[in-house]
Amino acid sequence: MKISQLSNTKVLISLCEDDMKSFDLSFEKIGLSDPHSKKILTRLLNLACQSNFISTDGKAVVLEALPSMDGMMILISIKEKKYARKKYRIKRIKEYPCYRFENAEMLLTAIEKLCDTDIFFYNNSAYFYKDSYYLVFDYPVLAQKAKNILSEFASKINASKTFVARLHESAKMLSSGNAIVSIGLSL
Repeated sequence: MKISQLSNTKVLISLCEDDMKSFDLSFEKIGLSDPHSKKILTRLLNLACQSNFISTDGKAVVLEALPSMDGMMILISIKEKKYARKKYRIKRIKEYPCYRFENAEMLLTAIEKLCDTDIFFYNNSAYFYKDSYYLVFDYPVLAQKAKNILSEFASKINASKTFVARLHESAKMLSSGNAIVSIGLSL
């Protein structure tokens, strides 16, 4: 058995075939899930770290076993523990249900029919932009009954966050907050 220090955080243990037989180890079954292998690896880890004056207290230890021509090599890497793992989220482009009406009569008829249903609407806005009327919902899912009514009077468009921002900036806002209820009450 040969122990070599590669750096301040890495130690290499070389085991020949005789060492493998005396420790009763085989490359195929070595691992921390095998109790005998775990016991031998722990002893080898402690021996290698003590002989090279490397402390493992409060640090993560990574063991890698590699087969060699005349036995096996075990690479020990000592790393600082990272207590908080980084989390990454994929930002998705939020699409809003948005309906475009050709004229005010179609918008008002659709709103009147939506008010007659038992569906609760919230966070929707109505706009007038480039000779068309728009009804934008701030949540991604609408009830099927509402979709059916809206598709009868309007065409659905895919409105990204950018399009909705353009409506807020450039279009004439007819009603915000809850446009269906506020316009529906005035009919």
